[in-house]
Amino acid sequence: MTSQSRFSSSMSRFVAQVLTPLVLVSACGGGGQSGTAPSATPAPSSSSGSASIPIPPAPPSSGSAALALKVHGNTLTDAAGNVVQLRGVNVSGLESVAIQGWSPTNPWGGQTGDATPNWNTIKTWQANVVRLPLNEASWLGYPCIDAGGARGTVGATLNPDPGANYQATVAKSVADATSAGLYVIIDLHWTAPANNCPMGQNPMADAANSLTFWTQVATAFKGYPNVVFETFNEPYLYWLASTQTSWAALLSGGTETQFVTAGTPYQVVLNWQSAGMQQMVDAIRATGSTNVILVSGVDWAKDLSQWLANKPTDPSNQLGAVWHAYPAYGTTFGTAAYAQPDLAPGIWTQVQGVLAAGFPVVITEFGDHNAAGTASAPFAANLLPWADQNGVSYLAWAWDVWQNADNVLIADAAGTPTSGFGTYVKQHYLCRASASTACL
Repeated sequence: MTSQSRFSSSMSRFVAQVLTPLVLVSACGGGGQSGTAPSATPAPSSSSGSASIPIPPAPPSSGSAALALKVHGNTLTDAAGNVVQLRGVNVSGLESVAIQGWSPTNPWGGQTGDATPNWNTIKTWQANVVRLPLNEASWLGYPCIDAGGARGTVGATLNPDPGANYQATVAKSVADATSAGLYVIIDLHWTAPANNCPMGQNPMADAANSLTFWTQVATAFKGYPNVVFETFNEPYLYWLASTQTSWAALLSGGTETQFVTAGTPYQVVLNWQSAGMQQMVDAIRATGSTNVILVSGVDWAKDLSQWLANKPTDPSNQLGAVWHAYPAYGTTFGTAAYAQPDLAPGIWTQVQGVLAAGFPVVITEFGDHNAAGTASAPFAANLLPWADQNGVSYLAWAWDVWQNADNVLIADAAGTPTSGFGTYVKQHYLCRASASTACL
């Protein structure tokens, strides 16, 4: 497969993550948004996120110890040593709403149907974990350049935290989810080199900003034993300088030759230095954090073939592997091929190899078809029982009320499951919570 076709393989999810939320914020009125597009050049906030690191409220004393998560061999365990299988959902919004300026008063933008996510509603599905995708510029608060005009004007200087409330919103979200009894995965989702705005999915974390991001985030949340750090969402290292390999660059950083603006042009030629997984792990551990860290492979987190040979060294021995599992690209719903993940059959063996080597594996994203009237979720129904049998954790994308035909779990703020995908995931989670060993 060519680099371009690989890049295109995730475009359907990119549309769901970038374009659709902007429509729904207006339609749902989340955070008081009127639906009018923001000015292309808002004045940068004088109280940007880089000025200080928020200190979240202390974890709730009641039950907080039970939520402590640690790596023990190829499993995750709580403070009592009980094995924990993470089963949960991604809650999207924090990676996009603020940077795109759609809801300055509320960086969540009403993406879940409520002004902010209702963690207790998520719990009704018997989920025990949520994943929060973040935007590094919105967290750090530096004025950034809209290189492709994704928000209106090419070259405009934008404030990625227009409400001066991004860090406080993240801190409150983590504290509230913890109080609801949930584990939390903080994911570095959107990045951009130098002073460019992260308006979409770039190939990798960047050396200019991502290490500072992780230093601040780890400092803020190292006191939360239920919080897990996922170093970077979906590496796709196709635009490296010719002498470099993707796995080497994943571990140690490399020179990227293109940058995604998410505007017009969608990508531009630009040489920039990526941050490697080892650098990010080192930045997190330098804060004194001993939280679990999750590290993905290459090719949009679909490939774990060389993960063991290129994993970072973690002095705390609290490292796990990330896999993103979606139906094989280009296959037709209902066919046998559709029920298999990208890179199958090899990926099944790769995951088992990582487990056999003594590291846990967490599927931090999986999806399926959810168009109205869809009666089944054949990919998820193939993936989740296999994950259960192999001790793999998983989180569905996404707990948002977007009107897309794929990868959407809920139809409304009450948590009504979508056809097919949402319906299957809810019944499977309820079944697993009942301690049944026969969940289909």
